[in-house]
Amino acid sequence: MNRYRLMLIGLLIPTLLMIPYSVISFYTDFANKNPDPLSVTVEFRGKSYDAVEGKKAFEQYQCMGCHTIVGNGAYFAPDLTRAYKRFGENDAALAGFMLSGTPAKGMPPMSGRGMGDEDAYRVVAFLKYTDRLDTNGWPGEGSWDRDGSPDSAGAKKLIGADIWQIILGILLFNLMVFAVILNYERGKEDAGRRKHE
Repeated sequence: MNRYRLMLIGLLIPTLLMIPYSVISFYTDFANKNPDPLSVTVEFRGKSYDAVEGKKAFEQYQCMGCHTIVGNGAYFAPDLTRAYKRFGENDAALAGFMLSGTPAKGMPPMSGRGMGDEDAYRVVAFLKYTDRLDTNGWPGEGSWDRDGSPDSAGAKKLIGADIWQIILGILLFNLMVFAVILNYERGKEDAGRRKHE
């Protein structure tokens, strides 16, 4: 059998095996649908605060020492990924809640830790951003109240329009590898012919 045919068969078999594996692997919706953090803003007293500033304030006040964002952080207090929605997308209500806290439930007033109105609104901008993250349904409602209900939703199904991208990507990658190998083999043959001449 011709060496080139053998190489082609050797590349096509893994390609055919990779296609169904890749479709299964990318079963969830893999498109990045997250907003630009600089475009998510909150207005307060004529100033605009973006999510990047908010993340800095979130870190400054060590909110992740008790809370989580998309499951990352401590698990002493509720996950804040969807806190903005839980407060009715009301900037003032969420900022006010942070500043006053609920000591009876373990949430200290952040105003007592040096957080002012501006920093509260910065954090609100960050929480507004996290609320818009594409988390594929996570966290579920149980993550907020700790009532034992599941913290996730079923995976989104991959639509047919996305499958061709996977297949095309695998084929193009394998064609590039085949072209490199073919070029290498031709170079070796040419070098061998020149040597014999």
